Amino acid sequence: MSDAPAPRTFPTATPNAPTLVVRLDAPQKIDGQPARYQSLWLLMRVYYAAQYEMSPVPLASLKIRFGQSGAAGDLRMLISRAFSDFARWGVAVGWGDDAQADVRLLPTRGRGKGPFWLAPHEIPRIAVMIGDTTPDDPRRAIAAFLGLPHDAAPDTPSPALDYVMQDIAFWHHLTLGKRDLQDGVFFAPPQARSHGEGRRQRIGAMASFHAAQVCAVDDVQRGIALLAETIVWRRMGDAARAKQTLATLAATFGTNPPGSPTLRAMHWVVQAWQAYALRDEAGALAHLQRIGDDASLAPCLVYNPRIRFECRNLQALLHKSHAARPGPTPARAQSAADALAAFSDALQAAFEADSIELAQHVAANMGLSLWLFWQGALIDPGRRLAAADVQRQALRWIGLSEWICDRFGVGGNSVWNTVFLLRIARGAVPVRRDPDLETLRASTPLAVEAFLDAVQPFGAPFSRAKGFRRWTDVVETTLADHEDGRVCFEPLQLANLWFEMLWFALHQDGDSPQALHAARSLGRVLPMLPSPDRRFFRDALRLMPREFQREVRLAQ
Repeated sequence: MSDAPAPRTFPTATPNAPTLVVRLDAPQKIDGQPARYQSLWLLMRVYYAAQYEMSPVPLASLKIRFGQSGAAGDLRMLISRAFSDFARWGVAVGWGDDAQADVRLLPTRGRGKGPFWLAPHEIPRIAVMIGDTTPDDPRRAIAAFLGLPHDAAPDTPSPALDYVMQDIAFWHHLTLGKRDLQDGVFFAPPQARSHGEGRRQRIGAMASFHAAQVCAVDDVQRGIALLAETIVWRRMGDAARAKQTLATLAATFGTNPPGSPTLRAMHWVVQAWQAYALRDEAGALAHLQRIGDDASLAPCLVYNPRIRFECRNLQALLHKSHAARPGPTPARAQSAADALAAFSDALQAAFEADSIELAQHVAANMGLSLWLFWQGALIDPGRRLAAADVQRQALRWIGLSEWICDRFGVGGNSVWNTVFLLRIARGAVPVRRDPDLETLRASTPLAVEAFLDAVQPFGAPFSRAKGFRRWTDVVETTLADHEDGRVCFEPLQLANLWFEMLWFALHQDGDSPQALHAARSLGRVLPMLPSPDRRFFRDALRLMPREFQREVRLAQ
């Protein structure tokens, strides 16, 4: 006696349902009309699965049968044509996980992902023929047509096989986007496509992440691509589009929460960064707190160093902001200490995550924060440390960050390292409100030579070719990259660069065309900034002579 399962029995078709005569020998026909081979194959495959395997047909089965066949063409087109043929033949073939659903009510979105099944009431309608007769062993005949061995094990659903047989286009687009994001190429470079270089032509991170979303096979993949797109908008300073993308991401997760705790935790991290960019510090803290309060996400803070880095790094920046605001000194000093502790933890987490790019970000912030907190007497109030020693150590942290960027090719188009070292270089200058030009020029910022000595052993990136002869040359070389279109700086970065150019140009050459150009350029950028940043520069401009403060205001 055969061990093969017996065919399933189904209710007799309704009296009005016509029989569908399927002829398997060449030329294949349905009800006497020629049938497209791929469409007939899929119909027989779902019929065979329903009769003998008691399971739907996964997409992997089509990939195995047609994925390498040039004649079959694109699988999505094959599936679309097959369902068009099914409609013409009047046979109900369904898709998705609910094999009891009414085929007429299924949404066409996601149809190409399978799995596929034949509606139960269609089984009795199908009459398989070889020539003009019914085969003695229908199962063997159908298996031979499908290319299946007669004694094959039932083709039970295999999610793992289906996943690895999916179109790899999603991962291709996502990887290209990550590469461009790392290099700071957010959109396609302006140069024209050259002949023979199509495969190497960059399209930019944004286009790649959009393409990945289109190719995503589930909400987890779609969420990964949306998170990446949000990071691009945030780095570009486009808060409106970042918010819009986050809303799409929240809607995606709200409909079908992903099983990945890391992805859900990163969703709250990105929400927190968005709130921080909008100066909503309470909102940023609340989003981070959601991770710790959710029992399924809290372990990420212990066992996932990337999540711990993101949370501790942002917490450090929030503590830093609190320490910089006017208020009682003890509270501000505690915030400064909390910021340095969080930065230190974030640096360790970056190396635990084996991410040198994250390490360079936090190293730069540690350097600037160390100097600002010490200068404001929020740390080391008893002045056990000399100003020169703290300044050198702060610059060494900046040097480490830039050295990582140079050696590992990370960092994108960030210009904050340059801004930070310029701010620290003039950091020991006594603060005087509305100084006259003579007083400003009499101050003594750190010389470039002293900086190059202080930053060792990380001095390799700071070459003469990059302008490290005079501080104005450093700023000019950096701005040239933006003005020539090699990189794109956001308004806040440009404002900081023009501010430093103005101060150092005044100190170096006094009332010069370079200083006047810097003042007017700064004035043109300031209206692009949000109100808190404009207030910062309004206060900072009090370090300049009054006549140049006026030039900045006139240019706005």
